[in-house]
Amino acid sequence: MPTRHHVEIALDEMEGMKELGYPCNKFFYAAKEGVDSKTGRMRVIFQNAFNLIKLARLFKPDVIYFNSRLEALAGIRDFITISLLKTLYRHPVRFVIKSHGSDIEVFESKNPLMSKIVLPFLKKQVSAWFFLSTEEQNTIINAGYLSADKVFVTKNIVRNTQFTPEANFKSLLKIPDDHKILLFVGRIIKQKGVYEVINAFQKIKEMHRTTLIIVGDGPELESIKQLTITLSLSKFVVFTGFIPEQDVIPFYASSDVLVFPTYFPEGFPMALFNAVAAGMCVVTTPTRAAVDYLVEPENCLWVEPENSIQLANKVNNLLQSQTMMDEMTGNNKIKGNLFSKQQVCAELAVTLQR
Repeated sequence: MPTRHHVEIALDEMEGMKELGYPCNKFFYAAKEGVDSKTGRMRVIFQNAFNLIKLARLFKPDVIYFNSRLEALAGIRDFITISLLKTLYRHPVRFVIKSHGSDIEVFESKNPLMSKIVLPFLKKQVSAWFFLSTEEQNTIINAGYLSADKVFVTKNIVRNTQFTPEANFKSLLKIPDDHKILLFVGRIIKQKGVYEVINAFQKIKEMHRTTLIIVGDGPELESIKQLTITLSLSKFVVFTGFIPEQDVIPFYASSDVLVFPTYFPEGFPMALFNAVAAGMCVVTTPTRAAVDYLVEPENCLWVEPENSIQLANKVNNLLQSQTMMDEMTGNNKIKGNLFSKQQVCAELAVTLQR
C-alpha cells in the first residue's frame, strides 16, 4: 500500500476484493514522512521489507500486489523488497505490480544498476504488471520491454456514489448564483495546462457569466495568481490551495465544467475521472486513459495541448448549448459506473486468477 498518494484507491481495491470473497491484508511499504536522505530512505526500504516478510509468514498470501510506479527509485525499492522476500520467505507467491505512473523511458536507462540488475530481475519475477492505459500497454509491448502475457490495463476506482451537490456551495465561496463554475484540479505546474486555463478564461469571461475555481498547490501557484491580476481576472478566480482528496468531492459535485488541458504524462488522472463520475462536463486533452474511456462529444470536448484559444472556443461552445451540457452530464454519470469498486475489482480478479 502507498503511504501518501492513491491510498484511498488501494484501500478500495482491497475492500472490493474482500467483498468478492478473497482474503486480503494490507501493508504500507512506501517512504516515511520526513525521511529525505538516501541512507535514511534505504534503511526504511529494508525495514519495510523485513516487516512485510513477517506479515507474509503469518498471512501466507498467494499474491503480493504492489501499488507502485514505473520509475527508477520505485523500481529499486521493489527490487530490494522482492529480492528479500524471495530469499527469506519460502512459500510460493506471485508478485504483481500496479504502476500508478509510468516513466516508460526507464526501460532504456543506461544506468548499469537499472539495466543490468533491477529491470531484468523485475521482468523475471513479476507475473503481472498493470498499467492505467492501453497507450502504455501498447508502448511497452511493442518495444519489447515486457512480454505481452504479463502486461495488463486496469482502472483506478472512483467512488461514484459520493457526488452530492451542496446547496450552499456558491454562497460559501461568494460566487454569484447566475454563474457557471469552471473547475481546475491538479498540481499547479505548467504541464497540467493551468496557464492555458487562465488565458482561456479571459476570453470565456467576455461571453459568459462564469467563475473559475483552481484547486491545488505547486511551484507555479504564485505565477498563476499574478497572471490573474495582470489579466484583471482576480475577482472571478477562486484559489483554494491544497485540499485533501476527500474534501475536493463537493467541488466536483457542485461545479459545471472541468477544464483540464494537461500535457503531463498522465496515467489515469483522478481529477478527470472524478469529474466524469460526478456528471460534470469536461474539456480536456486526448491523453492515455482519457482516450480509452471518453468520446467526443458524448463525454467531453477534446482540445490540443498548449492551445488556449482552442480551449476558450471549446468551453464557450459548450456553455452556449445547455442541451449539450445536459447530455454530457447524463452520459458521464453512466460512464462513472465503469470505475466503481465492484466493476474494477471484478476485472482485477479475472486477471489475478489466470
